[in-house]
Amino acid sequence: MLATTNATLVPLSLAFALAGCALGCASGLLPGLHANNFALVLAAAAPALDAPPLPLGCAMLAAGVVHTFLDTVPALVLGVPDAGMAAGALPGHRLVVAGRGREALRLSAFGSGVAVAVALPLAVPVTLAVERGYPTLDRWLPVVLSGVALLLVATEPTWRGRVGGAVAFGLATALGAAALDATPAAPLGVGGVLTPIFAGLFGVPVL
Repeated sequence: MLATTNATLVPLSLAFALAGCALGCASGLLPGLHANNFALVLAAAAPALDAPPLPLGCAMLAAGVVHTFLDTVPALVLGVPDAGMAAGALPGHRLVVAGRGREALRLSAFGSGVAVAVALPLAVPVTLAVERGYPTLDRWLPVVLSGVALLLVATEPTWRGRVGGAVAFGLATALGAAALDATPAAPLGVGGVLTPIFAGLFGVPVL
């Protein structure tokens, strides 16, 4: 393995962070890709990369941050409804339809920056709280997830939305029951089932 002294670890981490920025640009600008796809590939390929875990973590973190800033570009360029469907569009799409696409990009970038700034000081305390509370949450996880699903369906403003939400949750449950316990002979040891599922779920909305 590569030497892990500070003299080599710092430039190696910076190099991996720059590579992560490139991956984040690719996942953010290419429809259907997500930073988690690259994170799974990096995690699976980590033993073959012959590198310490810190640079790999820097690459994953950099990819996620850059993806957060750029993923709105394809979202605002592709799939924008026409003027007749603007009432049901997302806020960013409504700005694009109104000829304010640059403003939508600026607001999205500003929101991503605020999110990163807020997440940094909260990362450690939230992680500690999750580590302490997860054993209790794990015992009640089916109840919590069922309650969240029922709340989301019940708060839909129309019956059509409630029926659609119930169908979506039913399909998601069926997909999980059918796929998550499978053990396919995947080329990646990590995320053998989740990687193709997430790739498909992120790609289908663009179509």
